[in-house]
Amino acid sequence: MKNKVLIGSLAATLVAFILYSANLRRINNASIKVITPSSSKIIKNKKAQKRQEPQLGTVEYSNHIKIAKGSNRELAGAIKSAMGLDDSYQVAVQDLRSDKFARVANTTKTHQVTGTAKLFLLAAIYYQEQTGRFNPHTVIKITKADRVKGEKFLQKGMMYGVTYLRQAMMRGNRTAANAFVRKIGPKKITAFLHKLGATDTTVFVRSKQLRATTTAVDLNKVMVGLYHGKVLNRQYSDLALSLIRSTKFKIQLTKNLPANVCALGDGNSAVALVQSARRVYCVAVWCEHDNNFKNLGSSVNKML
Repeated sequence: MKNKVLIGSLAATLVAFILYSANLRRINNASIKVITPSSSKIIKNKKAQKRQEPQLGTVEYSNHIKIAKGSNRELAGAIKSAMGLDDSYQVAVQDLRSDKFARVANTTKTHQVTGTAKLFLLAAIYYQEQTGRFNPHTVIKITKADRVKGEKFLQKGMMYGVTYLRQAMMRGNRTAANAFVRKIGPKKITAFLHKLGATDTTVFVRSKQLRATTTAVDLNKVMVGLYHGKVLNRQYSDLALSLIRSTKFKIQLTKNLPANVCALGDGNSAVALVQSARRVYCVAVWCEHDNNFKNLGSSVNKML
């Protein structure tokens, strides 16, 4: 009886040892999977997930300066130095006696200008004369819509000749400019400018103020077009340039340029045609302000 109990005990011990060894091997070879409580999950803000840094091609930064292909590198470098890194700007410079040019900008958008818009309107007025729509006897009646409060030079209901109104406009009379835009029509003015290559320019009147949305490149194209007698023939182009030159606009861009420069502008934009015995070039600029225009004019003048 004792022998049977002993044998049974030994058999039970052997089975237990075999099961223990097998279980130990299974534990050693098993991979551990940690399951965290559902309350410990990190909840992400879906809106924050979607918000990303804008693509550089869709947003304009003041220090992302682009130089147009083919630009003269030394001239472009001088423009960059003059304009700095703190402001949005566009500059287009063209040497009219060679193939040298430079276009430097950190904004590609069209921007609104006021005083510089006179260049566009003046060219359009002379085009009306060239095509016979205006003549030396043409008169324009000033309407209530044309009249700018505080201006006494031109009276409502009175008729004025084109030459008289054109000179008044160039001296800063807003009423005269409004009358011309109404008479010619903003769409016709814009269509004419497109013929000159200024395809990003639109002329209009808002709050009884002559305005245009444009670019430095378009300002350059119109001034250069006048110099070459493009669309507006040589006779009328010369008349337009002579009137601009004789008006002598006081702008920062021309502070250090030759006295006979043909230029006009305002506090945000300017365009100048510089002519002498040895050189002819055009510089056009738009910026948030004209603080660097004087330096720009000097820098370009030294390079050309």
